[in-house]
Amino acid sequence: VSTQSTWGLLKPQDQMLARFAIKRAPLARAFAAMWPPIKGSKVVKGPEEAIADIKSGQTLLIGGYGRLGAPFTLLDALKNTKVQDLTIICSIAACSERLSVLHGLFQDKKIKKIITSDISENEEIIKQFKAGQLEINFEPHGILAEKIRAGGYGVPAFYSHVGIGTFIEEGGVPTKMAPDGKTILSVNLAKQKREFKGRECLFEKSLTGDFSLVKAWKADSKGNCLLRLGNRNINPDIATSGKVCIVEAEEIVDIGSIDGDDVHIPSVFVHKVVKSLPIPPGATACRLPTCPLGSGELQGKREAMVKRAALEIKKKSYVVLGSGLSKIVEHYTKKDIDAHFITPETGLIGTQQVMPGEKIGCGGDLLDGAFYPVKLRKNAAVVKTSDAFSGIRGKHMGVFIVDGFQVSENGDLANIEKGNKVLPSPGINIDLASAGTPLVVLMEMTTDGKPNLVKNCSYKVSGRKCVKKLITDMGVFEFIDGKLTLTEVMPGISPDQIKVKTPCEFNIIPDLKSMIQQTYSKTIIHIRVLEKYYGAVSYTHLRAHETSLHLVCRLLLEKKKNT
Repeated sequence: VSTQSTWGLLKPQDQMLARFAIKRAPLARAFAAMWPPIKGSKVVKGPEEAIADIKSGQTLLIGGYGRLGAPFTLLDALKNTKVQDLTIICSIAACSERLSVLHGLFQDKKIKKIITSDISENEEIIKQFKAGQLEINFEPHGILAEKIRAGGYGVPAFYSHVGIGTFIEEGGVPTKMAPDGKTILSVNLAKQKREFKGRECLFEKSLTGDFSLVKAWKADSKGNCLLRLGNRNINPDIATSGKVCIVEAEEIVDIGSIDGDDVHIPSVFVHKVVKSLPIPPGATACRLPTCPLGSGELQGKREAMVKRAALEIKKKSYVVLGSGLSKIVEHYTKKDIDAHFITPETGLIGTQQVMPGEKIGCGGDLLDGAFYPVKLRKNAAVVKTSDAFSGIRGKHMGVFIVDGFQVSENGDLANIEKGNKVLPSPGINIDLASAGTPLVVLMEMTTDGKPNLVKNCSYKVSGRKCVKKLITDMGVFEFIDGKLTLTEVMPGISPDQIKVKTPCEFNIIPDLKSMIQQTYSKTIIHIRVLEKYYGAVSYTHLRAHETSLHLVCRLLLEKKKNT
């Protein structure tokens, strides 16, 4: 009974007797040490032994979303080997160096190719790509998860409508550069297209690899694994898609300690199990909420945009928010709306944002797609990434609200690159734009004097004719019967002023409404009062479901001001 693998064979009463014997009798301990372990244990001594079979030139599937559920121990061990020229498949590589679990491998130039959905913030990856040292292939996040899932389930290929009309379909985006950083050696190829039920779909090949590296919370010696909260994300699908699956677990427990109904990765997919080492310092860091509203007049306009977007959320609906301004729409949603906010990247259905100063619970295991801490509602659910995106493609959501860089007059959306980068990072944006669910876009009319509402998008698009409603700092546009139509204006703004800011032609409804209702103007007055007595104030000072008037009273009382 000296090994965990044999302990589970004993009946409960025998376990009790064995505990007593081991504690009381040295002879019993000696006898127990002679009991051979059960055959079939998958536990290995250390990470070096676990990855010993990985060879140069092989393909590795890496679990986790950024640092969330990432196999730190296995990757650190891999960094200290002589393995080179690896192909990496992972959900995201967009983290800055401080949060990237792959940074060590990139630093030592062990990776020759990466297949991922986003690299936007990782300067080391961009640097190696421009130097011709790295090949990059992009996939929309949901499709990447589905290709990995299909590969593990033995499905060689499938058709999907995600990416129609974008670079995913058309190809032409550089995947490999020459060392001079200017010559393009290869591009992504156009995909085969076929029509199903009147809808065009793209042919997608599944993804598999030589090894899968995943992270579990608990694993038994047979390989049954239990994953914790947001750490689940893409790990269950990654585990199935490699010829050999290596699991690192925070706890290795007795056989039978994990209830069969709680197993997220069954032992049939697992080949090796190793104990996790302590996570590197700073690796568990998450971002703290920040205010994207700006200050002064800009803050007032952006706040009005966000509040107007919040009105698009219906009661009991399921909502996906993008990054930037759209991320804080949740905070301006009325409490009685009771909407479910979805974080598909980490498989969280029904989240609430953690406010500044609020304690981050669950050990930082609950993060949204931008690595901001969240908490779960009482009726929330945690699923794997591919299941969350199936809800998006299957039209089970109510509305998507995202930021835009450009919108064309026929409803095309560009929000994956601004034209100043070699590489577009699709993330979840192409998945959302292709879903057919109502898509609301937040966008300022101009940037540095250049119009953002344009005839045709000059940036790479996320989707064609996908925008339902456009909320700007001057007014609200809807696409009615496919025609761009002005339906609301900001107070003090006329349609003629808007026409100056865009080359697009648009209709104007007869009963043009004001974009800011009475409650909005009250809120702006409250914020201005606070700025006078309290200093700079933004949405980050608001507590959950707190109105601006409550905020005025609370903060002024805290400062002991009389008003």
